[in-house]
Amino acid sequence: MEFLGLNYVIWIVLLVYFAGMLLVGWWSKRSISNQEGFLLGNRQFGVSMMIMHSFGAGTNPGDAAGVISKTVSSGASGIWVSWMWMFGTPFYWLIAPVVRRMRCLTMADFFQERYSKASCILYIIVATIGMIIYLASAMLATTRTVQGMMGKAVQESSVVQTHKSDTASGETSAKAAGSTAVTNNIQQQNSSQITYRESEIWFFGIIILTTLIFVIYGYWGGIIAAIRTDMVQGLMIILLSVLAIPAAMNYKGMIGGLTGIRETLTAMSTQNTNYLRIFDPKMFNLWVVILLCVNAPICMMAQTHLMTVCAAGRTEWEGRMGFCYGNILKRFCTIGWCVLGLCWLTYLLKSQSVVHPDAAFGDSVRALLPPALQGLMLACVMAAAMSTGDAVQVTVAGLFSQNIYKVYINPKATEARTLKVTRVVGVLVITAALIAAILMRKDLVTAILDYFNIMAFLGITTAMGILWRRMNSAGMFTCTILAAITFIVTRYTLSMSREYTIGLPMAAGVLGGIIGSLLTNPPDPQVIEKFFRKIYVPIGEEEKLNLPLDQAVPPSKRWLTAGGLFIMKPSRQSWVGFLIALGICLALLGIMLILLKN
Repeated sequence: MEFLGLNYVIWIVLLVYFAGMLLVGWWSKRSISNQEGFLLGNRQFGVSMMIMHSFGAGTNPGDAAGVISKTVSSGASGIWVSWMWMFGTPFYWLIAPVVRRMRCLTMADFFQERYSKASCILYIIVATIGMIIYLASAMLATTRTVQGMMGKAVQESSVVQTHKSDTASGETSAKAAGSTAVTNNIQQQNSSQITYRESEIWFFGIIILTTLIFVIYGYWGGIIAAIRTDMVQGLMIILLSVLAIPAAMNYKGMIGGLTGIRETLTAMSTQNTNYLRIFDPKMFNLWVVILLCVNAPICMMAQTHLMTVCAAGRTEWEGRMGFCYGNILKRFCTIGWCVLGLCWLTYLLKSQSVVHPDAAFGDSVRALLPPALQGLMLACVMAAAMSTGDAVQVTVAGLFSQNIYKVYINPKATEARTLKVTRVVGVLVITAALIAAILMRKDLVTAILDYFNIMAFLGITTAMGILWRRMNSAGMFTCTILAAITFIVTRYTLSMSREYTIGLPMAAGVLGGIIGSLLTNPPDPQVIEKFFRKIYVPIGEEEKLNLPLDQAVPPSKRWLTAGGLFIMKPSRQSWVGFLIALGICLALLGIMLILLKN
């Protein structure tokens, strides 16, 4: 029996799950009495919670839905929708202790301490725009996934028509026709035949309802609720993603496991479309992937939730383990999402069926899992959106309340008043993201990549501020503005390919930071000395913060200081941990190449 396209079992699972999650949010409310509790959870979490928080905060429905969407439309290269962060991950091991030692509540505090109040405001403006787009992509992915599972996403023939046109002649067409062994009825079985107008009505209904749920949740619980939810939904997404793959490998007896996938997609491939190629010349060619991987740690340095995933743990070790290995766990799960997408692409090609690519994740879950597990997967997808929305809602709102409201609007505000403002601004941030999601509803993958570019503008200034003593406020402004203008021109005015829209803004930003800093007065030496003393004095050795920089951080511990650089010699823990993380990332890439090899 069904109600609104979903089995009654699914509705029961959803109600029970969300009642539990809202209870967690309400329960977490009791632990919060001040800004540090709301924003950083009183820095109380251990390794396991920090790993799952990092995984959950960095994993939203846009990751699974984006990978599967691009895989269904382009093949194995769709894995880079999430793996664009892959080779930035080892650097997270190095970034985490530096961020923890900043001893800040928000990333905006860093910009104010390192540069100026004006730089802090610029960071808040640009970061808010970037994170609203990020949250909008998560909301969009959630809605499309729910639509797919309910059969309420309008089907788009262009997806499979593209595949058909690529295989419409010659030997490839014959192979394709020969391999199409069964039915054309996926739409009758897996989704309702609805009009575009009906689909849009469902889209608006679902996105507004899910938004209301995590607005309430985030308003109550702050970052503590997000971390506790991340622990639950992170484990469930991993489990259910794995459970869906065996069912997909031989769905309706048409897939034939990995061998069948490789044979079918090889037969369907042409010179212009190779579904088993991990680098796609249209969007994810080798140069684009290299630039994305270079950009990844830079982009991460500006994330508004960076302080929570690095600094909500008890010590630097919890921050390192959580930040690095929570994201490595996500890289592993991405292989499963891509394989699921390849299974579904094989089925669509064999059955000559059509599906909206952004709804492919939900459509496949609807077909592959029994009702109870469908309900659990749907609950986890929406919980992932909740935890992502909560993290963004809390951190972006914290930027405003901590760095604008308390500084310029009401300097005498009490903790209770500031906390209330944080919660109200969080609701406004979610509302803006809802509007952005509606405006961007045509293309999920493009929204993800645009957010990635925007946050990198600020990441460049963060990295230069940490590595180069000469970098100043003028350099920060020049870097950010020049990178933004270059991105707008290359992306929207000239419509250049991705390697240019990624590489040119990066180069322009670095050049702008250098020129802007060198053409203006150097920063105050006392401010610079205090800043570098903070980020290189470990947590627990606070007595060194009162020493001169040369005593707190002796020259013998410095690696590179030429030209104003300030780069420390890595400790054994730093370089061994970095190499281990890099080795794991290379191993994951090797596994994927083996899976795709005929």
